Amino acid sequence: MPERQNDDRDERGEILSSHDRRLILQRMLAGAGLIAIGGCAESATGKRRPAKPASDIDEPAPIRGQGYKLVKNWDFEHNITNLEQMREEFFTRYIYNNGTQDALNDEWERYRDNDNHVFENGELALTARIPNGAIRGKIESGMLRSKWSGEYGYFECRLKLPEGRGMWPAFWLNPQDGHWPPEIDILEVVNNGRDTTRNTFHFVHSGASAPMPVASSLLNPNKTYKPGIDFKDDFHTYSAEWTPTRVRHFVDDVLVVDREFKWVHRDGSDGGPAHVLVNLAVGGSWPGRPTEDAFPAKLRLKFIRVWQL
Repeated sequence: MPERQNDDRDERGEILSSHDRRLILQRMLAGAGLIAIGGCAESATGKRRPAKPASDIDEPAPIRGQGYKLVKNWDFEHNITNLEQMREEFFTRYIYNNGTQDALNDEWERYRDNDNHVFENGELALTARIPNGAIRGKIESGMLRSKWSGEYGYFECRLKLPEGRGMWPAFWLNPQDGHWPPEIDILEVVNNGRDTTRNTFHFVHSGASAPMPVASSLLNPNKTYKPGIDFKDDFHTYSAEWTPTRVRHFVDDVLVVDREFKWVHRDGSDGGPAHVLVNLAVGGSWPGRPTEDAFPAKLRLKFIRVWQL
């Protein structure tokens, strides 16, 4: 007599596949934001790493003791370790044109899925490649756009910048309704020879026409933060606290700039929930022409996290 097979069924009475059973189990063991309660996460190589309990995640110093709760933990070492898990949480194109837009402005890259999201060494590398040379519109790169969206909170990403001329990595917030502005650029870096990986940009864009007063700032007259290190040499944590009245930018827990801010469209209406973007743009009028020796270029991510009250 053959051995009895598991006959798990869903609420409609249909037999669940082993893949579906695995997903259900993962979701039972995970809290909001992929915070694993127990078990392991499977890596791209098939090896399994211990999942990171929520209790092991330190509350960021800039918001410690203020009542923030971790609502999303996209951890590329423990919780999201392969393309399947990544695609459950992120899109790889902009929200515009029904989610198909693959570039903005006059950039040279086009966002693709041709080995442009690489899991290696407990990291996710957004990778820019030149299969047909460093040609405008022919460079292929990687980006993440979160399926999650929300309004207000503390947003942080630990990343390592790529080397090479013409690179334009960014970590930012964009309205889920697809209408711009507003926008919060938690981090932008360009390497054009004048601006380099030794300085960072932290812009905000509001639909309100009135100027937004600055409470404190470490930005220099060129509107950049330049603390005397080269950010491409190591991982750093870039973050912003976004409230109904202001945005405060941090680098490695150092307050870089504190501004009043209104998250509104040009007609004065509320900008609504925002999705999270991390992308490696290449080329264009600001970063300049990329050089072929810069490729493959990798923007390496350890984690992206969202905290809310």
